[in-house]
Amino acid sequence: MDPYDFTIPTGTVFRIPEIRSSLPEARHPRCAELDERAHTFSRPYLIGYFGDEDRADRFLAQGHAHYACLGYPRTLEDRAQAVANSILPATLLDDTFSKPGLQGNLTALKEHHARWSAVFAGERPPPEADAAYHFVYDSIEACAPYASPGVARRLREGWQDAADAFLDEAVHRHHKDTADLGTYAERRVRVHFRMWACALLEFSLGIDLGPLAGHPLIRSAQHHVIWHLALANDCYSLVKELSAQESTNTIIELIRHDKLDLQTAVDEVVELVHRTEQDYLRVREEIRRGPLGGNPDVTAYMDGLGFFITGNLRIMQSSSRYHGLDHDGSRVLPGPMTITYMPTVHTPREEFRP
Repeated sequence: MDPYDFTIPTGTVFRIPEIRSSLPEARHPRCAELDERAHTFSRPYLIGYFGDEDRADRFLAQGHAHYACLGYPRTLEDRAQAVANSILPATLLDDTFSKPGLQGNLTALKEHHARWSAVFAGERPPPEADAAYHFVYDSIEACAPYASPGVARRLREGWQDAADAFLDEAVHRHHKDTADLGTYAERRVRVHFRMWACALLEFSLGIDLGPLAGHPLIRSAQHHVIWHLALANDCYSLVKELSAQESTNTIIELIRHDKLDLQTAVDEVVELVHRTEQDYLRVREEIRRGPLGGNPDVTAYMDGLGFFITGNLRIMQSSSRYHGLDHDGSRVLPGPMTITYMPTVHTPREEFRP
């Protein structure tokens, strides 16, 4: 049987259990100002990309710029706006690889990937290039004055790794590949911007871990935290991804590879969310008790990784990106969810207006 040959009928109801975290939450003290300025910075690029103000504004209404406030709450003042201005370009990069018209077209996706690679190598896009390329390029350049050479290099490598992972994901989808959970997790943390998000954390704190950025314990902590982000995302994004005919979701992978039913797969992913947070806490404690524990930069970095988890949960539970374009931003509580058609921001409003 083709592992991709399954459907979840519209109207199917499943339940999202409670997702808990023992980690503290925090907010940058200038949240509202950073969000507003990030929207002002982003809107012209988004209008250019989508071609109309309506879809640009609906993209902004998803609230993802706010992740800078919650996920990077200890950002230094001199670079706080550069961090805030980086979140929406990363979100849009993700969306460009699943844009209608590119899905399933490997030739077009490879050309798209090559154009992104030029941007990450520092090549300014030509004036006539898609606004998405200019958006990302300008956000990268805005970070440059504040970044050490090592962190600047890791930021660019992180952008490139994410784009490589998006293309790799498209190839796996094209060939209808499935994978065991361990293999899938390794691929998924790359799709979820592991290298870039963690380099941005160094940047936000004004530190440069140097060779320690590749230390096995620090890399282990990174993996657990980004895997947690991906798993939590999958619990809240399933309906949206089914609507967009996307397949990057651990729930879907468990249904395909392990032949689980929908609710069992959801419950397994929620259990993995909680287990993965404990894995991060275990590694953090091992670092604190070991030779790295006396390094203040490592301590700040490890605590910063914890804010990724709590910040991501709040965005996942409230964003219209996952709960419908007219969602009011309130936190979605544990309980039943129904598989229904959920238009994405790539969909012109007139196509789904009642």
